[in-house]
Amino acid sequence: MKKIIYILSFLFLATFKIAAQDLGFGCLGLVGGFAGYGMQTYQTQGINERVDFLNAFHKDSLNSPLKNFGQAAGYRFGINFFDQKFSGFNLSFKGFYQKFSEKNKAIIKSPPIEIAKTFEVKITMFGLGVDFGTHITEMLNWKIIKAAVIFSNADFIESEDRPGILTVQDDYKSAKTNIGYSISTGFVVYLIGNYISLEGSAGYNLFRFEELKKADGTVLTVNEQSDQPMPAAINNGGLAGTIQLNFNFPL
Repeated sequence: MKKIIYILSFLFLATFKIAAQDLGFGCLGLVGGFAGYGMQTYQTQGINERVDFLNAFHKDSLNSPLKNFGQAAGYRFGINFFDQKFSGFNLSFKGFYQKFSEKNKAIIKSPPIEIAKTFEVKITMFGLGVDFGTHITEMLNWKIIKAAVIFSNADFIESEDRPGILTVQDDYKSAKTNIGYSISTGFVVYLIGNYISLEGSAGYNLFRFEELKKADGTVLTVNEQSDQPMPAAINNGGLAGTIQLNFNFPL
């Protein structure tokens, strides 16, 4: 972890020094922001076993079973602190925030009413990273490698909704922030010079969440009939893809 931070800091300072050797408007590169949408796969044996138990326990009264979890979607936005071209390549540094969620619902018959049971997984990430790329044409850039350190938190929300009664909701949160990594590659299409561009990328995010618990200390269990804590709510991250719009201006 410390080695990665040292490398990112060294690359930033070295590139800034190279850029500062020139004078004039834009000599220090570009700064700006971005906003977009992304997909994230993840492995969650524990939550899926809880889903399977609910479906089996209520199998004779299910109108609609719960689906398994493993693919979330959501938004992302961030800041490009620095983006500089040199010797046919470009190097940029960024910070970003992204939030993914996946929600599934089961409908249980309980005459004369129907009960809705909803499970939702939320994954929130803050990241600091570096992108290294090269221009293929004036309008197309290949970001050869995009690497970031990500700080993640997770929520598992279980809700029960009965007609005429307030919804009962249990929110289990990760006990601590997870530190993981993101590696990806992508392409940038410049729409208006270097100032507005469309970027798509694909890669892998690594993270893991073990114990989840409510604010009162109640731990998420393997199923709703058990007192055994769930050993790992989310075992690992997985493939991720994003598309975003970048806005830059020169320094």
